[in-house]
Amino acid sequence: MLVCWAAQGHPIYWFMHTDQFPVYISDIGATNLRPLFIACSAWQGIGYVLVVFMEFTQRFLYLMNPWFTYHERNLILASLLLGIVGQLGLLFCTIWSTALLHKVHITMVSIFIIFMFLSIICLTSQYLSMGRHYALIHYKSGNSNVLDSRDLKWWQWKGYKWNKFTISGLFKLVWLICSVVWAISFASFQDSNDSISACFEWLLAFWLGLIFIIISIDFYLGSTWKTSKYWSQINYYNSYYKFEKYTNDPN
Repeated sequence: MLVCWAAQGHPIYWFMHTDQFPVYISDIGATNLRPLFIACSAWQGIGYVLVVFMEFTQRFLYLMNPWFTYHERNLILASLLLGIVGQLGLLFCTIWSTALLHKVHITMVSIFIIFMFLSIICLTSQYLSMGRHYALIHYKSGNSNVLDSRDLKWWQWKGYKWNKFTISGLFKLVWLICSVVWAISFASFQDSNDSISACFEWLLAFWLGLIFIIISIDFYLGSTWKTSKYWSQINYYNSYYKFEKYTNDPN
């Protein structure tokens, strides 16, 4: 859409009240590019929801390794439901254009931002939690038979700390922090300088694409768990079976 706007000669549209560069995404999407705007947002929403749903089925419907808890199951399920609402908000904001229904459009944008933010918080929490549990039971952690998360504070990692789950969770955490900073910048410049505000909006739009890359990598790595060079060396799960609460019996 940015390329299309440039090819049109960087126009300032009839419904805009300021002369700015660049224009907001929604301004371009309210013109003859509206069908493209709607289609792209719909496919993006379907893509996000499908990847999260497939990971849910992959990881928690007995197709993958058994040591994850019901807390992580609930977090990814919450992320899925929040993501559906958020992506519907994005779809509706493209249907109700800023040129025709500005207040409704802004409301839908707010729904998209809030619910997607919460969805990705849940994904981040899920991966950090999985990384913490995986560190305890991984054979490289050393004396894995006595490691137990009940002996640790909620923020403590012990064992094989830098596993793929922890690393992915930290990437998501960095993504969230940057998103919050740029979203605040986007909102703070709206009344004083629309050009700078629009720059932050475009930055956030491209930044959103990065989370798709991260969750796609998560899904791919999740599908290769049986080929891991460490899988055959793990023989004790310390009661981290799916959906089980802690028990005194490791079997």
